[in-house]
Amino acid sequence: MRTRLHLKPGQRGTKRLSEKYGEQLVCVRYRYDDATKKRYKTVELIVDIAEWNPRVKTCTKSS
Repeated sequence: MRTRLHLKPGQRGTKRLSEKYGEQLVCVRYRYDDATKKRYKTVELIVDIAEWNPRVKTCTKSS
């Protein structure tokens, strides 16, 4: 299966999905399966937003 199109919200081909999912929509992908001759439309959505504090890496040098 291969991906031919990767569209951002607002681009042509995403209008109905943008209306349906609104700000949650991250991208739309069109994937093609040569074996079954089918096209799949997939969406990437934001389902949760939370605070995140990355850990600070400490470098320790051993002598």
